[in-house]
Amino acid sequence: MSRRRSSEYWRQIKKDKHVYLLMTPALLLVFVFSYLPLPGLIVAFKDYNIFKGFFGSPWVGLKYIREIFELPAMTQAIWNTLFISLLSVAVCFPAPILLALMLNEVRQKLFKRLSQTLLYLPHFLSWISVVGIAYAFYAVYGPLNDLLLWIFGADTERELFLSNPHFFIPNILLLSLWKDTGWGTIIFLAAIASVDPQLYEAAYLDGAGKLKQAMHVTLPSILPVTMIMLIFQLGHLFQSNFELIYGLQNPFVDMEVISTVIFKQGVQQGAYALSTALGFVQGIVALLLTIGANIVSKKLTSSGIW
Repeated sequence: MSRRRSSEYWRQIKKDKHVYLLMTPALLLVFVFSYLPLPGLIVAFKDYNIFKGFFGSPWVGLKYIREIFELPAMTQAIWNTLFISLLSVAVCFPAPILLALMLNEVRQKLFKRLSQTLLYLPHFLSWISVVGIAYAFYAVYGPLNDLLLWIFGADTERELFLSNPHFFIPNILLLSLWKDTGWGTIIFLAAIASVDPQLYEAAYLDGAGKLKQAMHVTLPSILPVTMIMLIFQLGHLFQSNFELIYGLQNPFVDMEVISTVIFKQGVQQGAYALSTALGFVQGIVALLLTIGANIVSKKLTSSGIW
């Protein structure tokens, strides 16, 4: 019986060999960059010395994990990370869904394709490029100040927006929306395309307009995909966009998040063991959040990632 199952297993692999061949580069990248570095986590439990190496450095147990919570900036960095992540979930997560619903209603194919192309393009910019665009756009003599001067008159005082601490978080949300919302619609548009058209016909015969069809047909139909994407998003609550936040920091804005503390402690100050311990704890928390969000999702909606 087991031999028959084995032959069926290999027959199925042979049948789908081209699919597995296409998956191979992605699997290799995940293995090289996500699994091979895992032994390096022992640095978090050692008094790491770059000259002694991983195995020559002495063990110190949980010393550095305890020290994480003794860092002066760490408590505030944790709260800042959580605050920014929760705002991102509340603002940036629904945006691709709403945009996908709107794009799905566009019937002019040329306009729809042009809109999608323009919306997807920012995704292909690196975050450092986005930071550079932001510095140019918000500059004292940049386009935004010129526009305000043109609207409100020549007496309007030019402002350096990036020096305003109150503008820091809204700016992060705006740049994140601009860069990733269009690209995020791809998954939801694919999910919407798989909805049975007969459901829309039945809703139309019952007198439902476009808005009610979206509320009572489209959104419930794409709920499994939505919950899976939300679970992934919640798993990153204690992570943040390092490139964007670090790039926008300046002498007037010193808001720290976990990733910037890791960089400044580990790279700039050479505290490799402490920064590794911080990354290790961050990964454990992300795993627990993902598992917890999946359990809640399975109970409430019967949808999950496993």
